[in-house]
Amino acid sequence: MEQSSEVQCVATACEQQWLYQLGDEGIVYSQAQNRIAGLDAAGLLAYWAFDAGASLDDLQAFSTASQRSQAAELTLDTIFALSCGRFPKAQDHEERGDWPALDFSQSATVEVHGIPMLVECPQEALRMLCSDCFKSCPLSNQPARFHLRIVRAGTSWAISANDREIFAPVRDEQIGLGLLHAVRSLLYDEAPYDVAFHAAMIADSRHGIMLCAPREFGKSTLSAYLSAHGFDLVSDEPAMLCLDTSSISPVEMPISLKEGTWRFLEDEWPQLAGAPIHVRSDGRRIRLLHLPHDRAAHAPRQLTHIVFPKYSPASPASLEALSPIRRFTLLNEGGMLLGKQLTKDKFEHFLRLICATPAFVAHYRSLQEAAGMIESIVNASSLNAPAGR
Repeated sequence: MEQSSEVQCVATACEQQWLYQLGDEGIVYSQAQNRIAGLDAAGLLAYWAFDAGASLDDLQAFSTASQRSQAAELTLDTIFALSCGRFPKAQDHEERGDWPALDFSQSATVEVHGIPMLVECPQEALRMLCSDCFKSCPLSNQPARFHLRIVRAGTSWAISANDREIFAPVRDEQIGLGLLHAVRSLLYDEAPYDVAFHAAMIADSRHGIMLCAPREFGKSTLSAYLSAHGFDLVSDEPAMLCLDTSSISPVEMPISLKEGTWRFLEDEWPQLAGAPIHVRSDGRRIRLLHLPHDRAAHAPRQLTHIVFPKYSPASPASLEALSPIRRFTLLNEGGMLLGKQLTKDKFEHFLRLICATPAFVAHYRSLQEAAGMIESIVNASSLNAPAGR
């Protein structure tokens, strides 16, 4: 059955918490906690019952394991907690930082997404890895808001921002990636956005496609490939959405590519072969791809499509259109963070935008196959666009 994209808002017993019905399913949004949760049809009915005064014992007497909320994988216990304003534990990166104030007058070295940062690297031997992180970032003569420092911690290193330690211990070969993670933490905490996604964003002249997936699903490799085949890179993570313009802002960060993917991109980006090698905490070797100026977006690009890519070499290729509730579930699972100042009105704007934006899961066996899927999606969108657009 086709789901309606009509959004209906229902007040709930919890203060500053609302239930939005999307067809037979729903989204719970708490402005006070800045959190959302998705409910399938059974979960929606359970939430209504709890909100109307039913107890957990009342519903457990009539429920079975098959009646649990499958779309968002919520049990009756979790739905009952939601009805009382208690959400499941947040993702790790949702624990926002409390950054100490910066008190020095020295100018910043680089600017990332409008935030000037002074980066201090103590040893010549480490500077190649440090500078490799910031090749795409413009220099800035503005006073630095953050001071990123690498300081000796025993036989290893620690990375701090404004004297708040972020990562420790860090080995020599991990310094570069540690800095990248520190910068991303600052962006999630301090950059202006309404919603931030653990996602890449690529765009052509008419379409902006957000590639959203958890770690290791292949979105960075796919965004690097598509950037060599007609698309501009807007961001490799995070993707920061401004609801006033329905657009994603460019972020001047490189694409992180693990060793097993380098060979798939050697024809598109031969400079990868000579790039410095960084090492992740799990031992995986990483190279950073800095795109040339003409392949990087320099202005916000409107979000027109959402694709959840998954590299599946042993499975048949498939492209699955998603219902609204499934979109929110996957965005949440992929690492979605609501902005600090998001109001109920803004959240409803976001809800309508995601419901109206075509969204797909793409299982692909090769980068060429994935590019063909993306091309078919944007071509279908162009054919369906009103005349004159």
